[in-house]
Amino acid sequence: MGVWDTIWAGYKDKAISLFPKFFNAAIILIAGYFVIKILVKVTIKFFDKVDWDRSVETFIENMVKVGLWIVLGVILLANLGANVSGIIAGLGIAGFIVGFALQDTLGNLASGIFILFHKPFKVDDWVNIGGVVGAVERIGIAACVLKSPDNVKITIPNKKIWGDTILNYTGNKVRKLFNLEVGISYSSDIDKAIKAINEILKKDKRVLKDPAPEVVVKGLGDSSVNIAVRPACGKDDYWPLYFDLVKGIKQEFDRNGIEIPFPQRDVWIREAKKAKRTKRKR
Repeated sequence: MGVWDTIWAGYKDKAISLFPKFFNAAIILIAGYFVIKILVKVTIKFFDKVDWDRSVETFIENMVKVGLWIVLGVILLANLGANVSGIIAGLGIAGFIVGFALQDTLGNLASGIFILFHKPFKVDDWVNIGGVVGAVERIGIAACVLKSPDNVKITIPNKKIWGDTILNYTGNKVRKLFNLEVGISYSSDIDKAIKAINEILKKDKRVLKDPAPEVVVKGLGDSSVNIAVRPACGKDDYWPLYFDLVKGIKQEFDRNGIEIPFPQRDVWIREAKKAKRTKRKR
């Protein structure tokens, strides 16, 4: 009997006893491979139906794939007789350590998924996030990039975005000018001023008829009667219309003799007190 025969004789019974386990493991591996392939395809088809950022889709696809292979590996080891409780506990501890070390990163990733799912804004929208104003240039899985009005690049972590108030100025198709006010002198005719403004609004095709524009007296200031001008327009016409109205109202007021006053104060001097102070100095 040769050396190999001797070795084989020693492991023959053991190999025969392990054969069913290896056979089952092979079947599980093959079946698991096809199951993972099907589930990944289902995930990809799901992303084809939703309008998510491609970086998010790739990230989730890889996470699904890695997670499924880990589960399959644990099942194979359990089938071969290995004690997987220690492995599962080790994976849990490792996951806790990694999660603690990357809590900010994972928070940004989770917030990025929420942003892309709920879509509070999209690329090219003008937004105000926690007092930061700019146009959205890129929506990433970890951070978003804005461009400020003076062309400064601003990068904001998604965790801060999702945890703060988001104002989307261009989220709706129609906007209403809400910050345009003009003051006229107390000696000017209010009705004449309102009529002049309404004539300007009627001639401008960018001003929408529904909702109807509002021209109202908002308040009585120290130096002027303040008139609020609130027309509605398309979101892309907001600032061009605003600037043109400021110019047009000034020109129309000049033509109609309506005064836009400078700030002024009335100063009253009490002569009696002044006379007493003069006597004391003497």
